[in-house]
Amino acid sequence: MAVQFIFYHHKNRSLAEYVAHHANLSGVVPGATEVICSLPQQAVESGWAELPTALRRLLFFARPDVVICMDDGVRPIRPVFAFEITEHVPARDHWLQRFVNLVGCAQERVPGAYIMPFDMSNHASFASKIDASFFFAYDRVTEIHQTPIFIAEWETSGQKTLKLDKVFPNQPDSNLDDLQRAFAFLRKAVASAHHGRPVSSLMRERQIIELRDRIRSRAYEAGVPQIKHFRRLAVAMPQNRPLTLAEFTGWLATHGLHLPGNLPDRIERRDRFLIFTPQADKRGKSPATLREALMARIDKRGGDPYLGQPLAFDYLFCRLGETPYERDVNVVANLTDLRFEDLAKFHRKVWEKSPLQHTDIKNIKHIPTYTMYLKEGGVEVMKNFLRVYAFSSDIIVFSDAIIYF
Repeated sequence: MAVQFIFYHHKNRSLAEYVAHHANLSGVVPGATEVICSLPQQAVESGWAELPTALRRLLFFARPDVVICMDDGVRPIRPVFAFEITEHVPARDHWLQRFVNLVGCAQERVPGAYIMPFDMSNHASFASKIDASFFFAYDRVTEIHQTPIFIAEWETSGQKTLKLDKVFPNQPDSNLDDLQRAFAFLRKAVASAHHGRPVSSLMRERQIIELRDRIRSRAYEAGVPQIKHFRRLAVAMPQNRPLTLAEFTGWLATHGLHLPGNLPDRIERRDRFLIFTPQADKRGKSPATLREALMARIDKRGGDPYLGQPLAFDYLFCRLGETPYERDVNVVANLTDLRFEDLAKFHRKVWEKSPLQHTDIKNIKHIPTYTMYLKEGGVEVMKNFLRVYAFSSDIIVFSDAIIYF
């Protein structure tokens, strides 16, 4: 059977066509065919449970714009590369909220490329330059998971107008140096996957080392990131360091709460607590206003711009190994603007609609969805804000409760 590459896209078929056209994967795997497919827009759709299992795991945090899967007719269909693209310079809030888009790829040992402008300081509406912390965070991801991610520059004219492709006029000019590097990286990753080499072996390729050096040269331009550089951290940690256990206990007391006595030992044995506060500026705002504003963000915008931030801060300041259990600092999500019931309503909806409630097979409308719940639970259909915060946090603090993981 000839190898087939499946280009899954999330609301961006043009990008999938652009990547397929310029990547020339048939030159890497002779005789390979290609097909372009749209990802289900929501995990509750029946098509979600029918996706390749490895692809669903990759999509745990967010959907990259394009994920390339390989079907060699022997092994299960699996993702081998991912692309994320943005037309906006990733200034601080922007990159923090989108940080999750390729982290799932790294955790599943899938290389990827992030394409974006670095400098649009003369743009009429959104003038900005790239935040060096973005490069630092992704270099940490690459180092921890031993999975390369390249950040490619979408060059501009005069720091205001994006340079566009002649064949696909809404996409980056494929002749740009970094785009050529990105496509060469893609071909290298596909060849490696086709020959069954582990992704970690790419880290020893000179081509990948040079790509990493390009990222590192940017990552340290402004020095190593510090807590004081991020207002949503500094508000609870004004001394530019995580809180000690005694300080964290005191912080909880100011909210009328106390630390539970049966915490997991890994949390108890860490004497440092990093507190992330989504709505850091509370001046002149009533508790009701703050609660309403945050719930509106979660309900209508998936929690943006706060969605990816706890995980980004985890990699910047806490993470030592591949899983959230491998930290030396506890990650605390400060959701004291909300009550426990505010977020509980979202997982209650999942429970109420779960196919696991049925005992008559006639009521099971879609077997793949039923078996997905049976083997993996309902986490994949959970509200993305809950899913990411539960994964990222050791402790979540509400105004009336504390939960821990």
